[in-house]
Order: sequence, then C-alpha cells, then structure tokens
Amino acid sequence: MHFFAISSILIIISNLTVAVILLSRANAKRINILWGYFCLSVVIWGIGSFKATTAVSKNSSFLWWQIANISSIFTPIIFFHFVLAYLKKPKNRLIFLIYIVGFLLLFLNFFKRDLFIGDIRFMFGQFYYIDWTLRRNLIYLFFYIGFYWLLLLFSFILLLNYFFNSKGIERNQIKYFIIGMMIGFLGAHLIFLPAFGYMLYPFFNILIGIYPVIIGYAIIRYRLMDINIVITRTTIFVFVYSLVLGVPIWLGFKLLGNGLWLLPVTLMGISATAGPFFYLFIQKRAEDRLLQEQRRYQNTLRQASAGMGKIKDLKKLLNMIVYVLAHAIQIEHALVYIYDEGQKKYILGAAKRRSGHGKFIDTIDKDSPLIEYLLEDKHPIISEEIIQKASDSNDLQLTQIKQIIASLEGALLVPIYIDQSLTAIIIMGKKVTGKVYTEDDQSVFGILANQTALAIENAKFYEDMKFTHDQLFQAEKMATIGTMADGLSHQINNRFHALGFIAGDALDTIHLNQNEPMPEKIKGIMGELDRAFVRVQENVIQGGEIVQGLLKYTRKGDAGFIAIDADAVFNAALEMVQFKIKIHELKIIRDYDPASIPKIKGNFTQLQEVFFNLIDNGYDAMMQRKNEKNEPGYQPTLIVRIFKEDNYAQVIFDDNGMGVKDDDLHKLFTPFFTTKLSSKKGTGLGLYVIKKIVEDNHSGKVEMVSKYMQGTQMKLRLPIAIG
Repeated sequence: MHFFAISSILIIISNLTVAVILLSRANAKRINILWGYFCLSVVIWGIGSFKATTAVSKNSSFLWWQIANISSIFTPIIFFHFVLAYLKKPKNRLIFLIYIVGFLLLFLNFFKRDLFIGDIRFMFGQFYYIDWTLRRNLIYLFFYIGFYWLLLLFSFILLLNYFFNSKGIERNQIKYFIIGMMIGFLGAHLIFLPAFGYMLYPFFNILIGIYPVIIGYAIIRYRLMDINIVITRTTIFVFVYSLVLGVPIWLGFKLLGNGLWLLPVTLMGISATAGPFFYLFIQKRAEDRLLQEQRRYQNTLRQASAGMGKIKDLKKLLNMIVYVLAHAIQIEHALVYIYDEGQKKYILGAAKRRSGHGKFIDTIDKDSPLIEYLLEDKHPIISEEIIQKASDSNDLQLTQIKQIIASLEGALLVPIYIDQSLTAIIIMGKKVTGKVYTEDDQSVFGILANQTALAIENAKFYEDMKFTHDQLFQAEKMATIGTMADGLSHQINNRFHALGFIAGDALDTIHLNQNEPMPEKIKGIMGELDRAFVRVQENVIQGGEIVQGLLKYTRKGDAGFIAIDADAVFNAALEMVQFKIKIHELKIIRDYDPASIPKIKGNFTQLQEVFFNLIDNGYDAMMQRKNEKNEPGYQPTLIVRIFKEDNYAQVIFDDNGMGVKDDDLHKLFTPFFTTKLSSKKGTGLGLYVIKKIVEDNHSGKVEMVSKYMQGTQMKLRLPIAIG
C-alpha cells in the first residue's frame, strides 16, 4: 500500500471521528452541524481517493475520482457557509447561489465527465490520477480558480478581519481555527498540482488528515464549538470499552488462538457497543412523544417568566401570571393570592377561569393551617398527595388543609417567597386534558416561583417609589406655595385695601346725601347700598385677618425661642384650620384654665404648625369613623388639656376617631406613611414634622397612645419658660 492511500485512511479516521462527535448531539448548535457536514465532505474525499488510488482498472479508478470530486466541489462551499454562520454574517442569497453552482458542477462531474474532469492517467508508478492537461477543460479550471482561490480567499479574509478585531478567548479560538484550516487547504491545493502537470508527489494529502487535530485542540482548549464535554465522554467511552471488550478478546487469542469463536464475540462486542446508544435513542423518542405537551407549555412558562420583570404594575403582573398559566398549561383555572399587610390576610389578587362561572374565596387567613403548612414545607403542594396523607394519617391539620384546597378547587399550589417571607400563593386547577402534575412540572414551577417573586418585588418597589415620588412632589409643591405666600398676601392685601377705600368712599357719599330730599324708592335703595357696603368693609377686615394668619403660618419662624402662651397658639391654629376643615362638625373641649397654664419656651409659628396638624389629623380620624361606621349618637369630640408637670408643660390632644391598628403604630412617624383613606387627604408628613419640631427643635417629647375604633391620644412634653 502506497503513502497516498495511507494518508487517505488517516483523513477518513480523523474527520469521521469529528463528524460523529458533532452530529451525534441531540441539541447541537447550527455551527456544530455545519462543521460536522464539512468533516463528512472531507471523509468522502478520503474514501474516494483511497479507492481511486488502489483500484486496478482505469474505469474503476475514474468512478472513484468522480465520487472524490463530490468533496472537492462541496468542501469549499460548506466551509464558506460555516464561516458566515460562525461570524454571524447572514448572506442567504449568496450561499444559495453558490450551492446551485455546486450542484451544476456535480451534474457535470457524473454525467458530462469529459467536460469537467477530462481524463486520468497512471502517475508515479502507483495509481491513476486526474490529468487536466490531457483535455484542458475550462469548466474544471474555472471551478478550481473560483472555489479554491476566490471563495477560500474571501473566507479567510473574513476570518482574519474577525481575528484582528477580537480579544481574549475569542482571539485564541479563531487563531487555531485559521491555522488548522490553512494547513488543511494547503494540502488540498498542493494535491491539485499533479492534475495541472506539476509532477509533485501528493505527500501533502496527509495535511488534510492533520488539520482536525489542530481544530480539536482549539475545541478542547478554548471551546471553539462547545463540544469539549462530548469529546470527554467519547474518550471515556472508548477507554472503558477498550478495557471491557479488549481484555477478553486478548485473553481469547492467548488461550484459544484464531478460530470461529471470534465471530460471535465480535458480534457481541458490536451489539454491546451499539446497545446503550440504541436504548437511549428509543428512550428519548418515547419521552419526547409522551412529554411533548408538557415541554411545550414548560417552554412557554420559561419565556413568560423571563418577561415578568418588565411589568411594573402589580395588578397587571398578577393578571398576566394567571392568564399565561390558564392558557399555556390548559388548566381549568388559575389564582394568585397576595399578602396584604394591612388586613394581615392573603387576598385574591387575580383569577382566570377558562370556562364556566363561580366565585372563589376572597381571602385566606394568615394563621390558617394551609399557610402554616406552606411556611413549614416551602415546596409546591399537589392536592392528591395531601388527600392521600390526610387519609393515611387522620391528621387534623392535613384534613383542614384538604378542605381549604377543595374550596379553592386547587390541584397544585405554588408558594412564592421573598426573603423567607411567604408573599403570594399561585393556585392551579386541574388540567383540561385530565393529566396529572408531574415532578418535572414541580421543578418548572419552582423556577417560575423564583421569577415571580422577583417580579412581584420589583413591582412593589416600583409602586413604593412612585408613591414616594408623588408625595415628595406634593411636599415640594406645598413648600413652594409657602414660599409664595408672602408675595401673594401682599397682592391680596392691596386688593382688600382698594376694596375698603371704595366701600368707605361710597358710604361717605351715601351718608352726605341721605338727608337730601328724594323719592322713597331711592331712599330705600340708598339704605340697601349702605348696608351692602358695610358688609363689604366687614369682609375686607376678615379677609385681611385671614391673610395675616396665613402669612404668620407660612413664615419660617426664625425668631428666637421666647415665652409664649399655649392658649394663644391653640387659638391661632384653630383660626387657620377652619379654612381646611369644617370645624363646626366637631365638638372641641378646652379642659384647662387659660389663666393658670404655664408659658412655653418655644417658637410661636412652629408650635402653631404642630397644633394645626394635630387638630387636622384628629378631624380626619373622627370623620372617617363617622362616615364608615354610621354609629347612632356618635359625636366627634376633641379634648385639649394643658398643665404643668415636672418643669414641663404637658399638652394633650384626645380624639374619639378611628384610632390606629397595632401593626401601623410603629410606622406613623415615618415620612410619607399615612393611614388616611386617600392620598389627597394627606402627604404622610404631618406626624413626622410634629416629631421634628417638638423633639429636635424644642428638646421636647412626643408620645402616642391609640386604640383601634376607640380613639387616639397625642402627648406633647414641652419646656417651660423660666422667669
């Protein structure tokens, strides 16, 4: 056997190994598949050249060279296709056109060989080889120049351009790939020389068998095509089977020598080798068929979970979750219960029923057996398992859980945790197909639960941020109004003064002429005008007082702390608060003697703001109770007490309003937290401002005692003015 034939065998072995590794993967990438086809194309060259150069007759050799030319035609085409795919440069029309040219050349190769190959002759005293010089066909020359010079040159220019613009591991990947392919195609170019009359023995055919080794190094070292795991598994497989099958065969040779025993042993070895692959193939096909529906909706769920984080509205997010679950999995219904901090319950956030009607329970108590079980187990619950456990153990808790799940018509319950806290529960009804939920489903829903938790947390954070932003904007707007109050009061006062002068002049004119003789009708009109202008003057005076009160309230109060009368502060606050609330709707009791209360060391304007907020908060709480509860005989009442205690003035405001829930008490002095029913009712800054003014500015103390549905008591301890 000559060298060319041996090198062809090496080409077959090396390229076929790479092709099998690449194409045997069930989930192989596109570039892996393309490279596998490229290697198979080179294998065809190896087979064709081996058979052609070992053939005895010229006709037989000619046929095998025609087969080898399949590779000569399509190897550069597939290589170019691979380069475009690897570099992500889609040029589908160009690739399609080149493949068309390739198939035309293939047609000529087999059916018009005189126009393409021309002829072959015996060379180097060893084998028949293609000889273009005998007929000098232009088609073959154009094929060689077009495919092996122009197309390959363009491919390598693209690769080199990518190489010079890449960094790190990608640069190393492409470097070894370029080197390997240059070596391989150098061998291809050099073995064309004898065909064109240059009598150089085709030793370089071996380079086509060597290049896969270099590409293999790039794959293993730099994960060129991400098949290093497959190569590792293949290596382990070959090693293990070499031991398992090789050792018995070697012992057989030693003990029995050559004989018929080799035939069944060989067949057994082949069967043992192919058996696992055949088993895995059948198993995969069976699983794909059985789990086709499950994998379809599981893929849908994965895609949906990836998009959840983009939804910032919590209500929309919950509706999307139940909609996707109901339609993707094709279940009877889907529910989401989300924890409400105010109610201390899990409330129904969204529901989707595929068909029919029916009402689901609105809330699930925080202390219910179902919630306790989920907090303890932390895994999805399949209702059938709970029913079975309840039947087997007669456990009261499991029985109660079974009843709750039955009321929810749930087949699968998925808990949603954020920081170990059970934030929500997804409840899924039975599948429309009647199939049961599997362990595979549970793992997918576990992933969905994690994504849902993140999405809910993001949506809540966005809502909190939006609320805070709105409150800050409102506070800034109020501060701007306060800043403008000085200028506004000046302008309004000017208008009031003008109205006062006009009314006064009109009254003087009326009074000067009232004794003049005139008809009775005119006298009556003059009397009416006199009374009207008097009312105008009275309203001008009242309007001026309002403006002055507003101006005093909005000014910063930068004056030093002086001895002030707490009763005067309360009166000033009442004067201002009546323009915001309906003061006549509540009963105010002053449980103190204005003459005996101690003077307070403080800033009048700042303490006026404190009293204003306390009256305003008490009014809102009492109106809320009045409107919500409709209690017969209920009278909103505010009691104010001022007295001296241990060198401090104690100021106490007692109201009989709604009171505050225990869970909210610790949040009340937090900026922007409000218990008022509407954001338009309050900014959540009132109590925060009170605490800052009393404790930080006046070195005092603020305490709050409240009972829900009974009322609230606010205690202020302020320093007494000495001397």
